[in-house]
Amino acid sequence: MSGFRYAAAGALMLVVAGCAAIPQPAAPPPAPQPVAPAPAPAPLPTPTAGWEDRAVDRGAWRYDTASRTAAFVPTGSANALLTMACSGGGIRMTSALDGNVSLRTSAGTDQLRFDGGSANLPTRDPRLDRIAFSRGRFALEAPGGGALTLPVQSEIGRVIEDCRG
Repeated sequence: MSGFRYAAAGALMLVVAGCAAIPQPAAPPPAPQPVAPAPAPAPLPTPTAGWEDRAVDRGAWRYDTASRTAAFVPTGSANALLTMACSGGGIRMTSALDGNVSLRTSAGTDQLRFDGGSANLPTRDPRLDRIAFSRGRFALEAPGGGALTLPVQSEIGRVIEDCRG
């Protein structure tokens, strides 16, 4: 008789465990209220101190895998301010700059020779690493006053590493 009790108690427990409340659909969440955009802050004055304090040129780096080229394209333009392309055994930098150009990075200042708007650097040139690892930005300054202050982003390191193989 005690076996029957255990069997009946077990069956009763299974019946109770099988009972579950049927979930009711929740009320739809209230529609979000539109939020007015915050007004754009006034532009800050351009500092005249060092290159580290200048505003970075507006735009974005783009990387093309097929040509192994990184190009900095300014906002609202299709023409690159600077390209870095894997060319043979080095990196070819192309821009509108010409002559002996100062390269300024967080590691210091170097010189690059731009002939006809391009400079060629061997793939193991330490100046490439100084550009890729500069803290947030680097600058190219021509003796005639032309200057680029560009952000350091992953596309720069990618073209260098792709070219080094």
